Amino acid sequence: MRSTFPSSPVAPSIPDEVAKISPQFVQIFTQASKAEAFGLGEVAGVGYRKALEYLVKDYCVTKSPDKEDDVKKRPLGQVVDVYVDNENIKQRAKRAVWLGNDETHYVRTWIDKDIKDLKLLIKLTVGWIEHAIITELLIADMQKQ
Repeated sequence: MRSTFPSSPVAPSIPDEVAKISPQFVQIFTQASKAEAFGLGEVAGVGYRKALEYLVKDYCVTKSPDKEDDVKKRPLGQVVDVYVDNENIKQRAKRAVWLGNDETHYVRTWIDKDIKDLKLLIKLTVGWIEHAIITELLIADMQKQ
């Protein structure tokens, strides 16, 4: 039986607002997506977890630039607990961290969840971050009058 793979898998779509605050997230997430497209699910899961870390930490640094060193040093779960104040982002990111950690550890905690669930939670986290950024920009813009 023969299989064919696309020579260049389609890159995932990332909102511009998110790409601006975390270009490294885009790069890592795209690489993880390519790994998954080529059937490298075990490696892809680790890549998605790493991408999540860049996304959340970069977002938190934009929200608290004076805390950049602390954000970068802390484990991701602590960053979510301490620095993410938007409850929609916090709840999705926290669960993505849980599933992402399962992708990197020997023993899984969430045995009924898989990489699809992790990707969904990252997608939701990206969406809520995009909404938060756009909302802040619109509110700031409309206060000028």
